[in-house]
Amino acid sequence: MPGRSSTNLNGTTIGLLRSKSGCKTCKIRRVKCGEEKPHCVRCTSTGRKCDYDDRKSSKFSIVPSTQPILANSLSMSPNTMWRERRAFAYYFQNAASAVGGGLDVDFWRTIVPQLCRSEPAVWDAIISVSALFESPEPISDPDRIQNHRDALGWYSRSVSAVRQQIERGSVDTFVGLISCVLFICIEALQGGVDEAIQLYCQGVHLILALRTQIASGLVPAAKATLLEDTIVPIFIRLGLIGFTFSRPQIGLLLRGIKRRPTHIFVSLRAAREEITRLGAEIQFFQHACGEHLLSPDEPRIPQDLLDLQADLSVQLRDWDTAFVNLVESLRTTSLPSEDVGTISLLSAIYETLFIMLEVSASSSEVITDAFLPNFQRIVEQCRISLDASLRADGTQPPFTFDINPGVALWFTCLRCRDPIIRREALALMLRSPRVQGFYSCMSAVTFGERIMLLEEMNGEVMSTNPETTHFSTTESLVGYQYSPRSSSSLSPESTGSDAGTPLIHPIPEEARIGHFDVFQPERGLPPDITEEVMARWNLRPDRTFLGFWRNERDEGSDTWRMVREYIPMDLKY
Repeated sequence: MPGRSSTNLNGTTIGLLRSKSGCKTCKIRRVKCGEEKPHCVRCTSTGRKCDYDDRKSSKFSIVPSTQPILANSLSMSPNTMWRERRAFAYYFQNAASAVGGGLDVDFWRTIVPQLCRSEPAVWDAIISVSALFESPEPISDPDRIQNHRDALGWYSRSVSAVRQQIERGSVDTFVGLISCVLFICIEALQGGVDEAIQLYCQGVHLILALRTQIASGLVPAAKATLLEDTIVPIFIRLGLIGFTFSRPQIGLLLRGIKRRPTHIFVSLRAAREEITRLGAEIQFFQHACGEHLLSPDEPRIPQDLLDLQADLSVQLRDWDTAFVNLVESLRTTSLPSEDVGTISLLSAIYETLFIMLEVSASSSEVITDAFLPNFQRIVEQCRISLDASLRADGTQPPFTFDINPGVALWFTCLRCRDPIIRREALALMLRSPRVQGFYSCMSAVTFGERIMLLEEMNGEVMSTNPETTHFSTTESLVGYQYSPRSSSSLSPESTGSDAGTPLIHPIPEEARIGHFDVFQPERGLPPDITEEVMARWNLRPDRTFLGFWRNERDEGSDTWRMVREYIPMDLKY
C-alpha cells in the first residue's frame, strides 16, 4: 500500500532517521534497498549491477528537520508542562496496554517509561505516541487539533535529540532501538507507511549491532535478555504483517533464535512466540513455493520443499497439541477477557497457517474450497478476539503494534471464495483497529473488496456462459449488471437481506486470482515488466496497477498454465 510522508499542520515534512548504507544503484533509482551484501536482492532480481560505496560512513543520518519553528512555538505555548504530563498519564493508563497487546504490557508500561527518565528523546516519543493515540486524526475539535499539533512538535523534538546524539557520537544503540520502535508507531499512526518501513529496516540493523556487542560481552545480561525475549519477537511479529518487504530482515532475525520444544507451553506468551516463529517459517515456505510455481520453466515443487512442508506440518501439529493443553489448564479458573481474546487470536492464527501450509505447494486456487470450515473458524475466533479488545466506550484502539485478527481476516478475504464467510471477514476488518502494524485497515478492506468483486463478476460471467474462459478486466465489464451480491453492505448481519443472495455457482478456477502486487510505474516496476507489456496494458506512470497471476486452461491440450495480468486499480467496479 503506498504511503505518504508525515507532515505537520502546515504541510512541512518531519525529518527521519535515514540509512546511508544502501547500494548505489538503488540510490540512483530512488527505490528502497534491502541492503543485502555483497549484492542486494532488488538489483540481482532485476539483473542490474549492484555496487556499494567503499568509503566508510556513519551508519545512520537524519534528514535535516524542518521543525525547529514548530518546536520553538511548542516550548513557548501555555501549559506546555501540563500537556506533556497529561499525555504521559494517558499513555500509561490507556495507550501502553493497547499498543503492544496485553502479553507485552511490561515492556510498554514499565521498561519504556523507565527509560524516558534519563532519555528526553524517549520521553518526547512516548508523549507523541500518546497524543496521536488519543487523537489519531485531526478534526474540528480544538482539543484534538492541539493534540495533533503537540504530537508533531514532540516528535520533531525527539528526532532532533537523537540526531544531535548521533552527530556527537554519543548515541546508545539500545536507546536508539527503543526510539526506533516508538518512531515506527508515530509514523504508522500518521499513515507514513514508507517511513515506518524504513525505520523498521533500520531497527533490524540496530538489533544485529546489539547482537554483535552481546557476543563480545559489551552488553549487560539484563539488556541482552530483554533484546531477545521481548524486542526481537516484536520485530518478527511486526515483520509478519509486512512480510512482502520484511522477508530479508526476518531471515536475519531468525538466525539468532533457537527452536524451542513445543510439547508444553507454560504461558500464552510462550505459545505466541512459537506460533510467530512458525508463521515466519511457513511464509518463507509459501514464498519459495510461489517462486517455483511461477517459474517460466515447467512449474514443479522440488522434493526438499515437500520435505520441509512435512516437517512444518509436524511442528504446527505439535504446537496445536501443546496449545490445547495450555488452554485447558488455564480454563480451570475464570479467565480475564484479555486472555480469552488472546486465545481466540492464536487459534485464528493457527487456522490461517494450517491452510497456508496445506495449499502453498499447489498452483490451484480451487484447492482452498476444501478448507471452508477452517475459514469459518477464523472468522468466529477473530470476532471473539475483537470483542475482547473493545474499550469501555465500545470502540477499538486506533492502533496496534502486535499481531492481530487483521492478519487472519486479510488472508481469509483473499483466499476464501465463500461469499458469506468472505463478507464476514471484511466486515470484521472494518471493526478492527484503524492502523495495524504498518498499514491502514480501511485500505486493506477496500483492496479486499475489489479483489472479491473482480473474482465474483468474472465468475458469474464464466458460469453463465460456459464458452467464456477468458478473464475480463474491469474495463471490459463496464456496463455489466452484476447482481448476486451488493458491495454496498459488508455487515454480516445483512448477508441475507439487503446484501443480496449468495452466489449460485462457485467461482471457477479461471476467475480466481492470486500472487498480487500493487505498483505505480513512476515508483518502480516489477522485474517481469517489459516495454511490450507497458504498451499492451497502457501502464501510465501516474496510475496504480494491480498485477496478479491466474490459471488459464488450454482447451486444445486440456492443460493449465499460469498467466500474468494487470488491471488499473483506479477504475470503478
